[in-house]
Amino acid sequence: MTAGRLAESDHSPLLRTDFTDDQAWRSLLDEVGDDWLTVMEDAGHRGLSVPELLALVPDDSRYPVLVVADDVTFSSAERPLLLVDLREEPGRTFRAGPDAFRSAIGNLAIQNQSFDDYVRCLDDSGVYRISDRQRQALAELQALSRPTTDMPHVSIPGPGASRAHPGEGAHPTGPALPSVPPES
Repeated sequence: MTAGRLAESDHSPLLRTDFTDDQAWRSLLDEVGDDWLTVMEDAGHRGLSVPELLALVPDDSRYPVLVVADDVTFSSAERPLLLVDLREEPGRTFRAGPDAFRSAIGNLAIQNQSFDDYVRCLDDSGVYRISDRQRQALAELQALSRPTTDMPHVSIPGPGASRAHPGEGAHPTGPALPSVPPES
């Protein structure tokens, strides 16, 4: 089976090149999510090398990297994904653990960091991992984004919300706002 050119996307493709364990693939997808990614599961990608994958990238591609779930990904308990540079030095690679992957792919996508920045931060096994400090900062950010029960819930009606009844301070685009006396 031959794979055709990759579809153009605003996000980097996650390509599956190892098809030996469907459960491990589904588990990996659950773990990495689909932020900054377009999942492309095509049996035509089975066993393709980095140069063969690069040949599938459309000319003037918008994505910064290819993300590959290969045999090394599924043979390791950590499941490090292979990131393939498409901008700076096409074909250059590094691996990122699933917990570090989202940070890397997001920062590469918005050009907040370069491929070189990540290559310089690889550990002795050639894998990019987030530090304990980064892990703590991410946990704090995630905690801030969760709704809490001790804060009042404020609902702001959008377009088409029901209007206040006439005589109750109706405003043409929504409920009346409290009046604030002008400064003297």
